[in-house]
Amino acid sequence: MTSRTRRFATVLAALFLGVQLHAAPASAASITANQLLAGLTVRAEHTTGYNRDLFPHWVDADGDSCDTREEILIAESTTSASVGAACKVLSGSWTSWYDGATWTNPSDVDIDHVVALKEAWDSGAHAWTTAKRTRYANDLDYAWSLDAITDNVNASKSDKDPAQWLPPLAATHCSYAIHWLAVKHRWQLSIDTTEKSTLTSLLAGSCGQQSIPEPPPGS
Repeated sequence: MTSRTRRFATVLAALFLGVQLHAAPASAASITANQLLAGLTVRAEHTTGYNRDLFPHWVDADGDSCDTREEILIAESTTSASVGAACKVLSGSWTSWYDGATWTNPSDVDIDHVVALKEAWDSGAHAWTTAKRTRYANDLDYAWSLDAITDNVNASKSDKDPAQWLPPLAATHCSYAIHWLAVKHRWQLSIDTTEKSTLTSLLAGSCGQQSIPEPPPGS
């Protein structure tokens, strides 16, 4: 099974840890949130041609019978997940950091692409190969790419960027903005002008000065 850091402790801990809400993967260099934002290309989105099937997802990349969804459910359960035949996760305990809700039935949990597939397409992935889009859609190598969250919260988010949607918990907005920027930096995705304006506001003050390990490049 692909190894991922278990990233949740308790809801209260999550609310007070700010950008350290989830531990970022180790990296040789650090970068601030403001630097992440400044390093992204600003351009208009490519808004035609998207189809979800262009991003094959929930694959079993390492051949252990666990697809990406099951890998995330197992890794992010704060109790030992119950796993049935063909690596089907039957139960566990998941805390959705977007809204603070805790769930024990995996059917109540979606796996969120922090930067949604359509947003990725519009921001540069339209020019990628299918193989690269598959790696993006199943990115188990970077802890901030995918999150187990409440299903209806994920439905509310859909393919929106931070100018259009933010998590219900206001206390998470700084962390969410930094996670968003980290994923865009990792995959060299662009931002549009409205998105940049919103992110600039979210990073105001100490939020933008937060330092994280620089995200490794996606490939």
